Amino acid sequence: MQELLFLGLFVLALGIGWFLGRREAIKVGFMLEPHGSALDRQYFIGLNYLLNEQPDEAIETFIRALEVNPETVETHIAIGKLFCQRGDVERAIKVHQNLLARPNLSRPQADRVQLELARDYLAVGMLNRAERLLEELVEAASPLRAEALIDLVKVHEREHEWDSAILVGTKLVQERSAFAVTLAHYHCERALVLLQGNNQSAARKHLGQALDTDSGCIRAMLMLAELDLDQGQPQAAQRWLNRLAEKDADFVPQALPLIRRCADNGALDMVQYLDRVIASSAQPQVLSVLARADQLKSQASLHEVSHFVLAHIQQQPSLRGLLYLIDLHLDHVEAKGRDNLLILRGIVEALVVDKLPYRCASCGFLAKKLHWQCPTCHGWSTIRPLKGREAA
Repeated sequence: MQELLFLGLFVLALGIGWFLGRREAIKVGFMLEPHGSALDRQYFIGLNYLLNEQPDEAIETFIRALEVNPETVETHIAIGKLFCQRGDVERAIKVHQNLLARPNLSRPQADRVQLELARDYLAVGMLNRAERLLEELVEAASPLRAEALIDLVKVHEREHEWDSAILVGTKLVQERSAFAVTLAHYHCERALVLLQGNNQSAARKHLGQALDTDSGCIRAMLMLAELDLDQGQPQAAQRWLNRLAEKDADFVPQALPLIRRCADNGALDMVQYLDRVIASSAQPQVLSVLARADQLKSQASLHEVSHFVLAHIQQQPSLRGLLYLIDLHLDHVEAKGRDNLLILRGIVEALVVDKLPYRCASCGFLAKKLHWQCPTCHGWSTIRPLKGREAA
C-alpha cells in the first residue's frame, strides 16, 4: 500500500514536472512539435514499466524524461525527497547531486538543493559531507541559514561534540529564540563532561551560561546545587533550590536528596521549604506531599499525619499516597487487620510498579525515570513528571 502511494505521488510530481519542462522547452524553441517527441516517448515508456510492475525501471525512465530547467527544479527536489522518505537514500543523493551540478540553477535553487543533499548525507550517516555542505550555506549567509544551522547543530549533537554544538547553537538562537532551551542543555552536557574530569570551575562556568541562556533551566539549577554541596557551600546550594521551587515546583521531588542534605547542614528548613512548595501549587506533586508527611511524623500524631496525606490524595488520587497510608497504619492494627492490609498493600504496590511517572509533552513517550532529552523524539526538556491519576 505504501509502495503504491509513493508511486502515485511520484507519477503526479513527474507529470507536473514533465508538463512544465515541455512548456519551457516550447517557449525557448527547443521543442518544435508538441506531440511525438522523444520526451513523449520516454514518458510513455515509463508508464509502460509502471503498468508492468517494474517500478525501478519506470522511475529511471521518468527521471531521464524530465528536463532540468528553472521550472522543474522543484519537481526534481521533490523526487529526491520522496526517495529519501521511502528509504532509498542512495537514489535521492544521485538526484540531488545531478541537480547541484547544473550550471543554470539560480542561487536560491542551488542553496535548496545543497540543503537537501546535506540531509541525504545525514540520513545515511555521512556526517562529514553533510557538515561541509551545511557550513558552506551558513558562511554564505544563505536565506536557508537558519535551516542549515538546525541541521548542523544536530550533527554535533549526535557526535556529542558539545563545544561545537554550543558554538553553532549560539548562532542559531539569534535566529530562533526558542532554541535557547536546547542550547542550555548543551552547556549542561559540557559541564557534565568537565565534572567527570574533575574540572569543577569550568563546569560551573558552563552551568552559569546555561542559566544565562535559559533562566528556567531546572537541570542547571540541580547541578549547581549538587556542586555547591559537594564543595561545602550549603548556603549557595539553598539559593539554587529556592530558585528551582519558584521556577517549577513539579521538579522538587528530583531535588529531595539535595534538600535533605541542605537541611542536615542547617542551611535550609525542610518543613518551611516543603510547605511553601505545596502552598504555591494548585496540584502539588504527591512525592512533595509525602516528604512533608515524613517531616510531620516526628511532631504530630498518627491521626494528624494520616489526615494531612488523606486531604491531598482526596483532591488528587494517588496510588503512592494510598501506599503511604497503608504503611502508616500497618503497625497500629490488630493481627487479622494487618494481614488484610498486607494483601491490600501488595495489590497497590503491584499497580505502582506498572506506572510510568514521566511523559514527553512532545511525542507522548512514557518513562520510568526522568530523561533530559526524550529518547524517542530527541526533544530537550520535553519530559515532565505526571500528576494525579496519570502518575502513581
